[in-house]
Amino acid sequence: MSKDLIERFGVAWTAMDVDACMACFTDDAVYAAAVGDGPGTVFAGKAAIRVQLERIFGDAALAPLACGRHIVVGDVAMMEWSLDRRAPDGTTTTVKGVDVYEFRDGLISLKDSYRKCLPERGA
Repeated sequence: MSKDLIERFGVAWTAMDVDACMACFTDDAVYAAAVGDGPGTVFAGKAAIRVQLERIFGDAALAPLACGRHIVVGDVAMMEWSLDRRAPDGTTTTVKGVDVYEFRDGLISLKDSYRKCLPERGA
């Protein structure tokens, strides 16, 4: 079940389908983003996760999103991902990362994101 779920979630994420993504989460799921306050902003519960996914999928500077290889071991999975970030000057940088997932009752209860850091401009 977890392998099918993570594959379904990857397809939904790549398609930027908020409803299909949300159908994969438990009601009390947690999404720990790779960026934001501290080491990353935490979104707890489906309502908060939905708002964040709508923001991500609506950001024209962050496309296309792509999910890659994934590994599932019991109730834990890891999935590689990438996206292209378009800067105001028209340049594009590919951002790569990995998400760690935990499953409960056939759904995602945790999505914990990590990404490669971009070099500072002018550094």
